[in-house]
This record gives sequence, C-alpha cells and structure tokens, in this order.
Amino acid sequence: MHLQTVIVDGFKSFAEAKIDFPQGVTAIVGPNGTGKSNIVDALLWSLGEQSPKSLRTERMEDVIFNGTEVRKPMNMVEVSTVFGGVTEQELEALSALGDALGQSTEIMITRRLYRDGESEYSINKIPCRLKDIRSLLWASRAGSKGHTVIEQGNIDQLLSASPLERREFIEETAGIIRYKKQKAEALRKLDSTEQNLFRVRDILTEVQRQLRSLERQARQAQHYQDLQQEAKALEIQLLKWECRQLRTQQDLIERELQESEDRELAHVTEEQRVMAEQENVTLSLSKTGESVSESREQLREVEQAMAHALTTMEVLRNQLEHYEEQHEHALKERSRVREASDQSHGLTEAKKARLSQIQSEIETLEASVVDGKERYETLIEQRSVSAQGRDRLRQLLVDLAVQKTNIQNRTKSMEEQQGGLLRRLERLLAELTETETQQTRLSAENQEFRQQREVLSDAYEQLQTKQKEMELDLQTLVGEQEELDSRLQTRRTVIAGLESEIRALRAVVQEELGYGPTGEIDESSIRGVCHEVVEAFAERMVVQEHVEKAIEVALGDRLKAWVVGSPDDALQAIRTLKGQSLGRGSFVSLTSGTVASTHPPMWRQALHEETAIKGAAIEFVQVPDALQSVTSIFLENVYIVETLEAGLHIMETHEWFHGRGPILVTPDGEMIQSSGVMTGGMLGEFDGVLRRRGEISRLEAQSEELEGALREDERRRNVIVTERDAIQSQLHELRQSIRETEVRLLSVRQEESVRTNALPELTRRVELIRAERSSEEGEVGRLRRESALLQEQLREVEGTLGQREQELQEASQGLIDLEAEVDELQKYMTETRMSLSTLLAQRSHEQSDLARLRDEEQARAVRLQELDQHLEQLFLQTRQSRDERLRQEEMFEKADEKKTGIEASLTTLQEHYDHVVEQSRMFDRHISDIRKQLSETLKVRSGIEVRMAEVRTKLTTVQETLTATYELSLDALDEEEGGERQPEPGAQPASSEQDEEGILDDPSEQWKEQLQLVRGKLARMGPINLAAIDEHQELQERCQFLTAQEADLTASIQSLQEIIQRLNQTTSKLFTETFQSIQIKFNEVFSALFAGGRAELILVEPEVEEGETARTDAGVDIVAQPPGKRLKNLSMLSGGEKTMTVLALLFASFLIKPSPFCILDEVDAPLDEANVGRFGQFLTQMAERSQFIIITHNKRTMEIADSLFGVTMEQPGVSKLVSVRLNELQKVS
Repeated sequence: MHLQTVIVDGFKSFAEAKIDFPQGVTAIVGPNGTGKSNIVDALLWSLGEQSPKSLRTERMEDVIFNGTEVRKPMNMVEVSTVFGGVTEQELEALSALGDALGQSTEIMITRRLYRDGESEYSINKIPCRLKDIRSLLWASRAGSKGHTVIEQGNIDQLLSASPLERREFIEETAGIIRYKKQKAEALRKLDSTEQNLFRVRDILTEVQRQLRSLERQARQAQHYQDLQQEAKALEIQLLKWECRQLRTQQDLIERELQESEDRELAHVTEEQRVMAEQENVTLSLSKTGESVSESREQLREVEQAMAHALTTMEVLRNQLEHYEEQHEHALKERSRVREASDQSHGLTEAKKARLSQIQSEIETLEASVVDGKERYETLIEQRSVSAQGRDRLRQLLVDLAVQKTNIQNRTKSMEEQQGGLLRRLERLLAELTETETQQTRLSAENQEFRQQREVLSDAYEQLQTKQKEMELDLQTLVGEQEELDSRLQTRRTVIAGLESEIRALRAVVQEELGYGPTGEIDESSIRGVCHEVVEAFAERMVVQEHVEKAIEVALGDRLKAWVVGSPDDALQAIRTLKGQSLGRGSFVSLTSGTVASTHPPMWRQALHEETAIKGAAIEFVQVPDALQSVTSIFLENVYIVETLEAGLHIMETHEWFHGRGPILVTPDGEMIQSSGVMTGGMLGEFDGVLRRRGEISRLEAQSEELEGALREDERRRNVIVTERDAIQSQLHELRQSIRETEVRLLSVRQEESVRTNALPELTRRVELIRAERSSEEGEVGRLRRESALLQEQLREVEGTLGQREQELQEASQGLIDLEAEVDELQKYMTETRMSLSTLLAQRSHEQSDLARLRDEEQARAVRLQELDQHLEQLFLQTRQSRDERLRQEEMFEKADEKKTGIEASLTTLQEHYDHVVEQSRMFDRHISDIRKQLSETLKVRSGIEVRMAEVRTKLTTVQETLTATYELSLDALDEEEGGERQPEPGAQPASSEQDEEGILDDPSEQWKEQLQLVRGKLARMGPINLAAIDEHQELQERCQFLTAQEADLTASIQSLQEIIQRLNQTTSKLFTETFQSIQIKFNEVFSALFAGGRAELILVEPEVEEGETARTDAGVDIVAQPPGKRLKNLSMLSGGEKTMTVLALLFASFLIKPSPFCILDEVDAPLDEANVGRFGQFLTQMAERSQFIIITHNKRTMEIADSLFGVTMEQPGVSKLVSVRLNELQKVS
C-alpha cells in the first residue's frame, strides 16, 4: 500500500488543494509561514489524529479555513487521503464494513468536521468508525506515528525517552500493537466474564438454599392436601345432618309466624278505619284555617293602608310650607340679577372700540413680516443649495479618484477568483449528487424501521401494562390468602372450644336420659337393666327457649320419668330397680294416660283475660303423639306468667289461694300454686335437662355457623390459590414475551437511531452544499458582471473629472454673494418683529377683558331663565300637594270602616277553628293507641321473623355449601331424608322398634370428633405454602439453567485465558525476532551514515518503585559510538549526530518491515554538507522500499527528490501548491 493522493478542502490555510504523491522521494519546499507543515497536519488529521496539540492548534475547530479579506470563511473542513496498491490482507481489517468495498485496490479515507463540532469518517464514501480506519492503518503498518512522521522535535524525544517508551518503537516495527489491542480487549472481556461468574455463583448459592427449603415445604403441602380431602368428606356428612335439623325448625316457626300475621291484620284494619275519619276532620280543619288566614291578611292590609295615608298627609303638609319659602327667595334674586346686567353693557361697548384700533395696526406689521420672511427663506434655500452643490462636487472629485484606483485593483482580483470558484463548483456538484442518493436510501430505510418500532412499542407498552395489572392482582391475592390463613386458624380454635363444651354438656344429658357417657345403651345404665323402658320422658320433648326453666319447675321430678309400654312394664321395672338396689325411678305408661276434663274450670276464662299471662304451659311444649295425653295431664293447670309479682296479683285478685285455681310459673322458674305454696330462688345456669339441651342447640348453632364460615373461607382460599397459580404462570410467560419484545425493540431502535442521526446530517450537508454552490454560482456571475461594469465605469470617471472641477469654482463664487444679502435682510426682520410683539400683547389684554364681560352677561341671562322656571315649578308643586292631601284623607276614612267589618268576621272563624282542632286531637290519641298495639304485635312478629331468618340463613348457607362448595344436588339430599337414614360405617344398625318410634341415632358427634382430629392435625401443621410444589419445580428448572450458565462462563474464562496466553507468546516471539533483526541492521546503517562507529540496542530491566507490581517487559536502551568517540550518554551527542542516530534506527526498522510511507519534517536542518550527502544517498536507496515525503530548505536534499512541491501564498492567508516534475510547471488544485 502506498500514499497516492491527498485532497484538502478548507484545512487551515488551504482553501482547496489536491496533491498527487508519486512513488519515490517527494520534497515539499517553500518560504517559512506559507503552510508546508499544514500538509503534514492535514494528512495526520485525515488518518484520525485526535490531539489538537499535535496539529498545532488549541481547539480542533481551529483547523477549519477561517477566510481572508477577500475569501469567505468555510463552515467545514474535509480531507481525503487515497491509498493505492491495497492488498487483500490489508482489506481484511475492514471486514466490519462487509462486502461494500469489494475487491478494490484503492482506499479513500475521508474525515469531515463542522464548526459545531460534529465529525464524520468514511472509507470510499461509506460511513465508518475511527476504529475501522485505525485497524486498516495498523494492518498496513501506516498507523505507527513514530514510523510515518518524523519531525525535528521528535529526534530528542526518542533519544531522551525511557527504555519502555523505546520498546514501543520496536513493538511498532514488529507489528505487536495490533496484538496488544487484542490482548487489552480480551482482558476486558475476561474481567467482565469473571464478574458475571461471581454474580451467577452468588445467585446459584441462594437458589440452592431456597430449593432445599422449598423441597420440605412441598412435602408438607402434599400431606396438607390429603388431610383437607379427608376433612371435606366429614364436613359433607355433618352438613347433611344439619340440613335435616334446620328444616324441622323451619316448619315450627312458620306456624307461629302465621298466627302473628293474623293479629297484625286486625290492628291494621282498625287503624285504617280511624284514619279515614280523621282525614275528614283534617280537611275541615284545613279549610277553616285558610279562611282565618285570609281574614287576618285582609285586616293587616287595611291597617297598613291607614298608616300609609296618615304618613303621606304629614309629608304633604311639610312640602307646602317648604314651597312657599322657596318662592319668596327666588323673587328677590331675580331683581338683583337684572340690575347687574344693565351696568355691564356700557363697559362692553368701550372695550370693542379699543380692540378694533389695535387690530388695524397689527395687520399692517404682519404683512411686512410675511414679505420679509418669504424673501429670507428664498435666500436661505438658495445658499443651502449652493453649499450642497459645492460640497457634492468636492466629494465627487475625491470619489472619482478613489473609484478609479479601486476599479483597477478589483479587476485584477476578480479574474483570479473566477478560476478558483469554477473548480470548486465542479467538486460541489459531484458531492451533491452522491449525498442526495445516500439521503434517499437512508430515508426509505428509516421509514421502514420507524414503522417496525411503533408496532413493537405499542406491543411492549401493552405487555408492560398487563404485567403491572397481573402483579397487582397477584399481590392482592397473596394478601387475601394470608388474611384467610389467619382467620381460618382463629375459627378452628374457636370451633374446637365450642365442640369441647358441647361434648361435655351432651355427655351429662345422655347420662340423664339413661344412655352411657358416649350416647350408646350401656349395660350398667337403666336402659340396659330395665328392658321395659322405651325412652326417657324428656328425651324428645321440645320446649321454647325462653320458658325452659318454667317447664322444668312445673314438671319437677316427672321430667326425669321413664316411658314404658304399659302399667305392667312399669311394675316390672320398679321390681328390677328394687331387686338390684339401683335406687328409685318414675315411670309413665303409654296406655294409662287419661284425657283432661272436657269441662274447663270457671277460672280459666278469667285467666285468659289477664295480659300478664303468656299462655298455657302445654302450648310451649312439643312431644311425640304417644306422650301428648300424658304431658297434657302433667301441665293441665299450668300457665306461664310474666313475673312473680304479676302472678301474685292475679291469684290475690281472683282469690285462687284455696286450691281452686291455676299453677302460675314465671320464665325464671318461680312458681305459685293454688294451695298457696310459692317456689323461687336462684337456679343453676344449666341445672335442668331442658336447659342443657337448649344450650347444646345454641352452641351447635354457633359452631355450625362458624364451620360454615370456615368452609367458605377454605373454599375462597382454594380459589385464591388456583387464581394465584394461574397468574404466576401467565406472568412468567408474559415476562418472557416482554424480554423478547424488548430485545427486538432495542435492535430496531438502534437501527432507526443510526439512520435518524445520519439523515439530519445528510440533509444539513445537502442544504449546505446547495447553499454553498448557489453562493459560489452567484459569486461567479457577480464577478463577471462587475468586471464589465468596472471597465465602463473607469471610462466614465476619467471623462467626468475635468468637468466637475470647473463647476466647483462657479458654485463657490455664487455662495459668497448670497450670504451678504441674507445678513441685510435679517436686520430689517428683527426691528419689525419687536413692534409686532408689543401690539399683540395689548390686543390679548383687551380681548381677555371683553371675554370676561361677555361671560358674566351670559351667566346672568342663564340665571334669570332658571329663576323663572323655578317659580313656575313651585306653583305647580304646591297645587299638586294640596290635591293629594285631600285624596289621602278620604282613603283613611274608608279603610277605618272596612277594618271594623273584618274584625267581627275573624272572631267567628276562630271559634269554629278551635272546635275542629279539638276533634283532630281526639282522633290522634285513638290512632296512637292502635299503633301501640300494632307495634307490640310487630315486635313479636319481628322476633319470629328473626328466628325464621336465622334458620333460613343457616339452611341456605348449609345448602349453598353443599351445592357450591361440595357440588352436591339438593334433590339427592331430599331423597336421602325421605328414605331410611344410613348408619355411620362401623356402627350397629338401629332396632326395628326404634325405627317405628322415629328415634334415630345421632352420628354427628362421632363425625365431629373425627373432623376435629383431622383439623387438629391441619392446625398443628401451621401455615402451609401450597404454592411450594409449583415453586419447587420452577426453582429447580432455574437452578439447572444457572448451573449451565456457570459452566458456560467457566469455559469462556478458560478460553479467554488461553487466548491471552497465545497472544503473550506471539508478541514475545515477534519482539525477540524483530529486536535481533533491528540490532543487526541498526549497527549496519549507523556505520554507513557515520562512515564508521558502532551502535547497538540493549534490553534493560525496568526500575520498579516501592508499591508497584514488577513488569515482565524489558526496556530498550540505545548505545551509539560515532567514529573516534566513546560517549557514555546519548545527550552528549551533537544535534547532527542525534539526528543521524535516530535516522539510522528508523532506516533499520524500514529494512526489517517498511512502512507504506514516511514523512520527514525538516529533519535535515541540523546536518552539515557531508551528512546531508550521506543522508540523501541512503534515502534514495530506501525509496525503493517505501515512499518518502520530506519537508526541507536544503538544496542538496531537493536534488535527490523525484518530485518537488512548492508552497506559496499568492493571496494573503491562502496557500497554493506548485508541482515541479521534469522541469514542467503546473498548477494543482
């Protein structure tokens, strides 16, 4: 590869230039300051130099051509460097650009910089990175600045450099720089990979720890689900049993509710009847009230009219007195005004005569002033015109002389500018065509990527929105699940306490009813001993809750009686008890009961009329049909009374304390017998069997309610877990979609960004080129037009100069005559103006007096007119006031008569209104009494409805739980209730006698115990993470993925370490081989340049300061011994010897691995004639291997050059090149 062409456009002092470098040695010469070194700077800048200091500027923008006095500054700089003979191996460094370069053997590197700081790089007009350019230069060894550019100041830098810095020179020769860049990149990747490996291992450790924990949780969750299924089966059996019990209660309450509704209907009918009568009274009351209100309103209006009439009459009397006073004052003032008007008339006539005399004199003087002023203005205008003409002629003469000189100079300059502009227009046209084509292509690609980005952005936003919604839903479900877990634990604890209390009470009741402690027939119980016993008397008795104590007290020991089939069975049972010494017992025969008397006692009718009596005790008790007659006998005369005091009052009032009355019992268990015996006091809370059974029912209802809520919570929890699992699965898939969309969107955005960023620049570049091209074309046209005009103007100026000089003399003499005439006229005008000012002052004074007199006269006339109008108005107002007063007196008398009539009518209406009000109050009291009775009826009905609602709610809850939670059909449940009840698995079947009597075993207790055991196990398990099974599976997959990632990263680190090791081996081998080769060549070239002497390179270990890491790279030291000298330090060499030593090292490097080109900037300045000769001779030999460009002032160096470029400045500030080859002179643009 070799340097072929450099095209400069606006770099430093070069506005435009094209330099074709031939093979061999090229010398650049010219005076100091003409811009020779700017060619070197332009070449370095185009190859990617980033340091303004290396380009001899403070800022990078300073390299842009800044214009001159005749040239405009440029807005950008562009330098293109063309290399020829590029090999395929060197093109491989540009593989990042793809196949766009093809198999071209020419490469053009272009760099462009705008004043706003934006920079562009391209290779063969294809946008590229600075990294691509440097890769190409490193591949061709043209990127080694120490080999390609040697300046005079670099000589001392290389010799005074440290051993490690000199080592870099050897490494550049060996081509190690490329490998060091690769090693640095590999080290960065190695560090990044190690960091990633550390992060992956940390994550993997945490995931493995979580995996062990989740494995235990998954096993617990599986066991938990098995127990839940077992609990579910038991709950279904309990729900069925509860459903049958609740339906029985519902039937009983419905009958009570019907009776209450009948009583309510009777009260409502009575209320409506009374309200209809009240409505008629209310209507009459409303009409009477309206009549009273109307009469009162009429009375108020009449009284207001009378008050208004009295007030008006008093006001009118005061007005009449005021009008008479104003009339007298107005007559007196009119006389005074007429006398003053007569005196003012004489003074006005005298002033008019004096004013006429003064006006005549003023008109005479004003005419004289006007004539003089017109003459003065004419003279002044003539003098001004003459002076302007004279000055204009003088300036015209100067302008013509300057114009003549400028025309001659500009004509010459324009011819030179036209040539440069035409050449620049050709380049701009080619660049515009190429830029517009590139702009069209990028615009189409950008539109396509923009559409893809919009579609992906919309999809990405939708996915993110959905993800946020699902995360919020998941968070809500997790919170709800935790709340349900806590609530389930609390309710299970409460239910367990209730069931324990129920079991204790039930055990007591079962023992009292003759069963064993567990509810079965025990051989040691009375049922096991006395086989004649059918059941306990209270076993199937149902008593309303609020009268349980009353029934227990009324029945007494009979409540503990045993039911047998016949009196013989009772006799046999008594014998059994006596024979086995089992104590005493009461027995009731199903066949020995008698019906109560069909003729009720006389006191019963009176008792029903007492409000404190709630009813007969038998009405509050339900027993089987077989026991109905016996129970009626036991409770025949027993009635429930509200309180003990009320019962005592009833007994005393009717005198029933002689054994001929009822037995009254209060709900609290207090009893009054007709024999006079009163029983009362404190009862235990659950002493009686009925109260114990009631408490059991209440606790069971409470427990069932809690269990229903518990099942609902468990059902809700299962639903939540299912929904949470579904959301987690969807969320995982959604996140994967988001990641994929995000990657695609990022890729499209990058592609769009590249084109979006490039399009404005291309558009700006097109506009800039068009504007610049239009400006240049306009400039060319303007220069041509101006050249023609300047020639014509030059001829006109020369012919006009003589004529204008004669006109100037004539204008000067005329101006002197006009100035004398103006002075005489000014004196006359001054005297006339003074006389006129005096007369004007007198006239002004007389006019002021006359105007004052006229104003006073006019004011008096106006006042007289106002006084006449005022007197006339006073006369009219006085007459109107008198008439209005008479009218108001008549109105007052009529209103007084009307008031008397209204007051009499109002008294009659008020008496009727009071009577109707009293009737309305009577109906209100009656309705209030009816409503109190209705309220009491509604209160009783409300209690019944509450009980009904509770039963229905419980029944609905149980049915919904069976149908919704457990998906069981109600029809199947109804069929099961109608058929024979199936026993619990493992229990003994019921006897046929029990089936006939309808006595069924209660299996719910056993089921509840089993359910309690299962729930106890569930409770002891504590909080269970049911999602652990899926989480364990997901985490296990993630652990496998991270393990694979760890293995991949470990393999990558090993691969990078092997690459770094191979790079170290390669660079070490290349350095050793190159060092040995340069060592030999350096001594040979040094001896040739110095005509003797010795030179060598020595490897030295670098010094390591305290705290620093020891380096493995050895430094390079230079030993140079010119002929006849033994120097210990290179600094002792002369300037020429230092230069020759550095050149010897450079040429030795070129002999090993030549650079495509080398630029030497005045390196021959310190050399004497002999050394210049040897330098030139060696340079000619080296030109066969490389291309040399040398900037020099030395004639002997110029002699060995194959081509010569001269740099000049024909225009100040603009450099130009002149190429000399084979004694032919040619301009190079």
